[in-house]
Amino acid sequence: MYQQYLNQAVRTLQNLTSDELKDLLNDDDKLDERVDQAVQSLESEKDLLLGENRSLAESNLEKEPKVIELRSRVNDLSEQGRALATSVRQKSDDLKTKSGSTNPDTVLALLQTAAAESEEESEQIVKQFLDNEIAIDVYLDKFMSSRRTMHSRKLKAEKMTELVRSGLSGTASSQQQP
Repeated sequence: MYQQYLNQAVRTLQNLTSDELKDLLNDDDKLDERVDQAVQSLESEKDLLLGENRSLAESNLEKEPKVIELRSRVNDLSEQGRALATSVRQKSDDLKTKSGSTNPDTVLALLQTAAAESEEESEQIVKQFLDNEIAIDVYLDKFMSSRRTMHSRKLKAEKMTELVRSGLSGTASSQQQP
């Protein structure tokens, strides 16, 4: 730590002539003056470093509440992330379990049943309208919604039928190949 100051003092002494060194050695006041200059330089450097250190410490203390708050937030978010990851894993496992046990023919039958129920519901809405049980604006809203649902379900049922047939024909052809 003090090595640089010692090196600096040695350099200043190296620049002196033999006569100047002898004068310095014989004159205690001059020697004390040089030592005092070196000590004063060290003291001023020390004061500067203490000031910088104090300034940094005050700055750190000012930031401490924010750091504590952010650290707490990171911990909360980490905990939420772990909880969400666990939830995703559980739901993924449930989905794998349920999808593995569901027969495509069962799903197709359920889709076809749901489409038929939607069609019956829309016919019931028409009957209510014809019997003047509901107003035209209510009829239009209910009927359009019901028909949209019915067509969507029928379309899904048709697509599922194609998938089941292609799956069955793909399975049959793969079983026929030796």
